[in-house]
Amino acid sequence: MSKKEYIYAVARIKSKENKLLDSATVEQMIQAPSKDSVLKILKDKGWGENLDDENEILSSETDKIWELIDEIIMDKSELYALKVERDFHNIKVELKADFAKKSPKDAYLKYGTVPIKDIQDMVLNRDLNFIPEYMQKYAYKAYKYMVKTGDSQLCDIILDKAALEVMNELAEKSENHLLQEYAYIRSATSNIKIAIRGAKTRKNKMFFDLALVECKNLDKEQLAVAASQGLEAVYSYIETTVFNEVLDLIKEDFTAFEVWADNQIIKMIKKEKYTTTTITPIVAYILARENEIKVARILLVAKQNNLPVEEIKKRMRDMYV
Repeated sequence: MSKKEYIYAVARIKSKENKLLDSATVEQMIQAPSKDSVLKILKDKGWGENLDDENEILSSETDKIWELIDEIIMDKSELYALKVERDFHNIKVELKADFAKKSPKDAYLKYGTVPIKDIQDMVLNRDLNFIPEYMQKYAYKAYKYMVKTGDSQLCDIILDKAALEVMNELAEKSENHLLQEYAYIRSATSNIKIAIRGAKTRKNKMFFDLALVECKNLDKEQLAVAASQGLEAVYSYIETTVFNEVLDLIKEDFTAFEVWADNQIIKMIKKEKYTTTTITPIVAYILARENEIKVARILLVAKQNNLPVEEIKKRMRDMYV
């Protein structure tokens, strides 16, 4: 994109920022007496016009993000790092549906980089050429494991890792620092989650070798060895890394660690509010919108389950505005 195109696109994004949910609105929803009250607040903010189903409302807000991007960005390849997880999700869906001989129905995610029809054709025809070359080895590996083991969890593990590896590759290729930091935070958080949960369920090192992604500040081999030895070994390893500062969160309340990780992304994108001549503020806006949709979903589920206000607050993420 040219400098002029960036300036126009960023101007369009900035005109939308005043419609983002702010902390006061989130607090209002936290204090709301019911799920219906939360939905009313969202509707008053322009969410889900003419819709009543909560999932449809949240889905429509995702639609708005990418419809806007389609309007203002001609070459979306710079944003592929934010979209590629959807592709790997869809590959998972199609592979598992094929092996189970069942229709995946509404399990696909829109707005990936590869048309869903191409992924369907890849699996139907057993022809990797329907998807980009940089995805092919991962799809083939997942397929081979499914044929060999019939274990859909292994398919998930392989393709979840693939999504992060490709996200990192695309972020590096973009030379955009915000995309690179986003990919790093996502990878580090994923590795810590896998190590903790795998250690708790006594997974072996082969599992961790298969599941963990290369990531700065977390040595994959050391983390895999530690996780295969048990939870205390994982904690001891994390203590030697930059994540030592949040070790207490990881030990005491893993949800709090997930909130912390999401807040690192928000803290990062807030620094980009006044950039106008790169893709960065557009990336920031997409991440801000995805964050508020996540917050809305958490609130709706919490109200549905009658969680106390203090419990809901523990799950809340920081807002961009």
